[in-house]
Order: sequence, then structure tokens, then C-alpha cells
Amino acid sequence: GAKVLHRVLNTAKGVIIQLCALLEIRREGLVCAQAATPEDDTARIIAAAGDYAALMHRPLHEVDVPHVRQALQRCLEARASQFGPELALYFASSGGRGMAAYVDAPRLGGLERHLLEVFCASMSVGFENVLLYHQLQALAYLDPLLHIPNRNRFIELIDTHLREPAGVTMAVVDVDDFAGINQTLGHGFGDALLQALGTRLGEHLGPGVVMARVAADSFGLLGPDAVVNPARLAAALAAPLAVQGQGLRISATSGLVRLGAASPQGAELLKDAHIALKQAKQRHRGAAHYFTAAMGTDARERMRLLRGLREAFEAGRLFVVYQPLVSLADGRTLGTEALLRWRTDEGQFVPPDQFIPLAEQSRLIVPIGEFVLRSACHQLKRLHDQGHAGLRMAVNVSQAQFRDPGFVDMLARALRETGVEAHAVELEITESMAAEDFELMMSVLAEVRRTGVSVAIDDFGTGFSSLSLLRQLGADRLKIDRAFVHEIGSGALRGTIARMVIELGRGLDMQVIAEGVETQAQRDALREMGCHEAQGYLFARPMPAGALETWLQGGPAAGGPETAAARPPG
Repeated sequence: GAKVLHRVLNTAKGVIIQLCALLEIRREGLVCAQAATPEDDTARIIAAAGDYAALMHRPLHEVDVPHVRQALQRCLEARASQFGPELALYFASSGGRGMAAYVDAPRLGGLERHLLEVFCASMSVGFENVLLYHQLQALAYLDPLLHIPNRNRFIELIDTHLREPAGVTMAVVDVDDFAGINQTLGHGFGDALLQALGTRLGEHLGPGVVMARVAADSFGLLGPDAVVNPARLAAALAAPLAVQGQGLRISATSGLVRLGAASPQGAELLKDAHIALKQAKQRHRGAAHYFTAAMGTDARERMRLLRGLREAFEAGRLFVVYQPLVSLADGRTLGTEALLRWRTDEGQFVPPDQFIPLAEQSRLIVPIGEFVLRSACHQLKRLHDQGHAGLRMAVNVSQAQFRDPGFVDMLARALRETGVEAHAVELEITESMAAEDFELMMSVLAEVRRTGVSVAIDDFGTGFSSLSLLRQLGADRLKIDRAFVHEIGSGALRGTIARMVIELGRGLDMQVIAEGVETQAQRDALREMGCHEAQGYLFARPMPAGALETWLQGGPAAGGPETAAARPPG
């Protein structure tokens, strides 16, 4: 590039000045040539003065001074200094990209020749440093595949534009399912796809837009609002790309940020664009969304909460509480549900509906889920050993846990190591989980059943599964969502949905559990409808393990933030 050529020229001028001083000759008597490079496949004159000034920048083979041309050519070809009949000194460099200097000087004695050899070795180091600096700079600021700015350089360019941000938009364009393309068609095809997309964006957006590669499958764009916008990006991708001789239609999702006078630095703006990109992906593939201040606030709050959750888990501030499940027919305690709680250092509780989704999105739910399952199994074994032999333990499982390839092995290991009976453990899944990825769900549930563990469908009626899916899942129990329990005795529906779920469950030969039961009227109505089991504040609040053990013995459940509201029925 221009910068490296400038530095090489300065190095060559330095060589001329020092060489002339060493030999006590005029500067006008020297000519420097650089060997061919990957960027320029022709050896060229890079420094000349006096009588030779007209040779500057000319290809070496066009130099019309035969003795100078031949001396330099011999020097570059031999990669060694030539001391006669013409004097040409060689300055080495890695990769053969050396430099030769023709010296119009009288014949030299042995001492002078030795001095020149030392001088050439010394100058070679300086010349090598110039080229090495250029290589390091290229690695630091250029993408090696696409030969466009990389993330580091893009951030610098954003900061430059922030001096006059009016009317400028920055975008991150992410190729949808790029990992799948690489996996299916190979990395060579993936590289060719990125090259084709880079060419297409350059053609459609024009030279006024800066383009960079900011991640493996993402391009950064910086340019006028009228050019960098959703409509222009969609138009650029409307036609198939030509990739390795075939037409390929791709989808790309974009996050955009309008630069403003109060905009943060480039690195922060790039984060904002990624926040908008994530929002766009959550809507649908191929979408484009602009960043808003509210998005940034929400994202920062989620990151703060996630960081706190990770620290709390590592510090042991997450714990499990247990809410009893009772029989509506005779009031017996049939089991308990394990529920995760998070208490901060300040003693405040973070609601599960805030931190569980974050744990799922970050895959922190996998180790946390194992902690809950093991804690629950250990506690169940204690209860069985204390004489409560018929109790079962229900544990909630998320989609992210089911997708983890080691989940079933972890379940089997937890059962084996805690010594609990598998038939006494029940996993609760939501119906929306089944609807989202039914094939995966059926496959994992089949493996779960082989361990002897039973399955319940939680929050039934709030998702989008069909009756045929429910039948195929073959779960053991169906849980009525608390929202439908609260309708009993009030509102227009007056428990109609709860009644329908109970009848459906009984028709499928499934046990039905009502959650969130808070009043005697709700309990009586559910029992009359034929519901089998219930849980809720009417019977007991979620409580720590010690309080649960006391409660099961018929004593008050003291010792925790969520205490029992009543003694065990019956």
C-alpha cells in the first residue's frame, strides 16, 4: 500500500545518506531498487537522485542505463552484493523481497569492502523492520480473506466519522445460518460466499460506504443514511449470489445505528448495533432494526443481571425451596415441587421469571439445572429415609437443558449417585417446549422414560400444542396453569377452561394437577370437577428443606422466607 511504500522510500533515502557519508561520495551517484513483492510483481526503482533522478518509480527492466540496470538485476537475482566491475549492494529481507543499491564509486579496497558488508547487514535490519511493521499492521487492521478493514480498523473509522456524524448510519449485516452452510457445504464454500457477498454489497452501496468484516459471518457498513438503510440492504440481497458457479439465495439480518453528536465511541456503537441485530433476529430472519436507547438500557440491565446470576451461582447464593403437592380427594401430601430461588447479598429476592429466561439464553441453565436436580434428588432421598416413602419430587426442566447432549446421562448419574428411586422423580416440561421442537422432545423423552423417570406437562393451556401432540408425548401428568385456576368462581369463564383441561387429562388417562390454589372455594370446585392434585398457598408456600421436613412431621414450617401457610392436610 501507499504507507508501506512511503516507509520503504524513507528507508532507501536513509541508506543513500549513510552510504554516501561512509564512502565520501556524492548522493547523486546512487540508485536503489526493490525486488518484486506480492503487491507489485515487478522490481522497481524506489530511490534515485542527480543524473539518475528520471529513473524514479520505473520498472527495473525499463531502466535505459544498461550498466546500472544490469548491476541491480545481478544483485537482486544473486541476493548478494556485487563488488565488480560495478558496485551494487544487497540489503536482505524475508521472503526474498530485498533491496539493491547501485553505487557509482571508484574501485574499493579490502577494508572498504569489509565496511560495506557490515553496513549492508546493519541496513538490512532496518529494511526488514519496515516490511515487518507493514505485515503486522496488515494483520491488525485488514481481514486476510476479503482484504477489507477488520473489526479493529472499523472501530477506528467509526470514531473518525463521529467528528461529523450528521446523516451517517452504521450497520452490522449478519449472514443467517452461516454455521450451517459451513457445516453442510464446507469452509471453502463459506469463504466463497463471504467474498461474493462482499462484492455484492460493494457494488450496490458504492464507494461512499466503508465496508469491514467485524465477525466470522458479519459485515460492518458505515455511510450516508440514504445508502445504509434497510431498503438498500434488502435490494442488495434480492438476487441470488454467484458462489462457486451456482446461484445461492441467502438471508441476512441487520442491526443499524444512526450516528449522532452524543454517540459513544466506536466499540460501544458496534455493541449497540449487535443489540439491534439480536432484536431483529428474535423477530424473524432477514429483518433489519434500528437501535433505540430503550434497547440499550434493557440489554445493559440484562447483562448486569446475568453477571450477578453467574456470580451468585458460583458463590452458592442460589438455593432450592419445595412446595408440597396434595391430594384433593383426601388431603394427603403426595409429593413436592423443587423451585429455584436467588437471594442477593443485600437479602433481596430476584423473581424467577426475571432470571430463569436469562439463564436459558446464556446456557447457564445447564449447570444450574443440574444443581437443582441433584439438590432435589438428595432431598427426596432424605425424605424417603425419614419415612415419607411414597413422596415424589417434581423438577422443572427447560428447553436449553433438553437440547444439551449430556442431559440424559446427567439425569441417570444424579439418580445413581443420590440413590433415589427413578419412579419417584418427575420432570416438568412446558407445552410450548414440545410445540417448538417436537422431534427433539420425543427423542429425549423416550430416553428419559428408559431411566424410569415420569413426565408432567406444565402450564397447560398457555402454549400452542395440538391434542395430537399431547397424545404422542404420553406424559404422566397434566398441570393446569394458575391463570385458569384463578378464574374459578370469578370472571365470565368461571373455571370453564380448568374444567376442560381436567376432562381432557382424564380422557387421556393422565393425572391432573392444579397450581396456584389459594382459596377454599377453588379447592372445592377443582375437587368437584375431578382434579386429582393441587399445590398453592392454601396448602403451603414454597419452603426450604428443613422447614419442609418439619412441616411433613406436622409442625410449623419456620426457618425460611417462604413459610408454610398450613399444616399438612389430613
